[in-house]
Amino acid sequence: MTEFNEKTNRENTRAVKYEFREKLFERNDVLPMWVADMDLPAPQAIQDAIMSRAEHNIYGYTTHDDALLSTIQNWLAKRYQYDVNTDLISFSPGVIPALHALVEAFTEEGDQIVIQPPVYPPFFSVVESHDRTIVENPLVYENNTYRMNFDQLEEQFKQGAKAFILCSPHNPVGRVWTESELKQLADLCVSYNVYLFSDEIHSDIIFSGHQHLPVADLNENISALTFTMMAPSKTFNIAGLQASFTISPDEESKKTLDQQLMKQGAVMLNTIAYTAMEAAYQHGEPWLEDLIKHLEGNYAYLQEQLKPTKVKPVKAEGTYLIWLDFSETGLNHEEIKRKLNHEAKVGLNDGQSFSKEHGDQFMRINIACPREMVEDAVERLVSTFG
Repeated sequence: MTEFNEKTNRENTRAVKYEFREKLFERNDVLPMWVADMDLPAPQAIQDAIMSRAEHNIYGYTTHDDALLSTIQNWLAKRYQYDVNTDLISFSPGVIPALHALVEAFTEEGDQIVIQPPVYPPFFSVVESHDRTIVENPLVYENNTYRMNFDQLEEQFKQGAKAFILCSPHNPVGRVWTESELKQLADLCVSYNVYLFSDEIHSDIIFSGHQHLPVADLNENISALTFTMMAPSKTFNIAGLQASFTISPDEESKKTLDQQLMKQGAVMLNTIAYTAMEAAYQHGEPWLEDLIKHLEGNYAYLQEQLKPTKVKPVKAEGTYLIWLDFSETGLNHEEIKRKLNHEAKVGLNDGQSFSKEHGDQFMRINIACPREMVEDAVERLVSTFG
């Protein structure tokens, strides 16, 4: 069993989560529970692989090989029974660079692209920065969870949407979409010939009782429209190494994507990124299973301790990011922020960054940390908002 409750000091390591505290929260003494990386050491096997590679002491241009492709293929087959043709895998420094490339390569200026707020903030900018038109299909919040509004989505597809960006599992609301939901979405994309850009970066972190299904694996029809983006970065806490991959529907689409990635300068990953990715997928599964148990424990603690308060965690089914509902406090957005920053001194992701309209009274907390940090954060929230 991996030990996840030992605290690791990240001060003076140039960690964004710590270095940006004053800029984001107006003070340096907040407990940082925001950006989506973990305050937990990565698997030992990754460190060992990096140290072994570093001993070579030449860090020139590096590429992937069949061994790495097979490692990815085996991981997806084991975790999701997803049989991937390795000839369709492209690498990029992250999911967002890949999304930029997909938007640029497969849509035109002015095209409508549908997103589902409240959602990962770069989904907005990745559409707007290329002069495409954002179409919002807001998730419906009811009974402490979220669902898709398929009726509205179909109308938006009828109006000529060119692409749809799926967040699966969903960040920040924690939904792990069911097979039924994904099939309904897939059928709409196929019916109206809408590209599906599927961000599945959190797919490995799924709570008990739920299962991640790669949407491209549902049937051949949706597979022909889907680009699936995945990475070991969130799973194994190696986001700073910048390594992800995209699975294209066919060789011609992959060629188009690769050409666009080349235009962006994203031709290859760095030496250490390839090493870490291979080690993660070859040796990281036992660590991941222990991590999920740890996260489930942190989430259960958060739920239980906040019950008496007016701060309600939205039901989470996966990821380590929990969406907190502050609506019962009766406070407006700025009042919630002020109390969090200057009374509780807990640094959370601002709900409005995920949607000004649908995140106004919400904040996102990151529970991928030792239990002691969760306990500290909860104690501060209870004393401030109890």
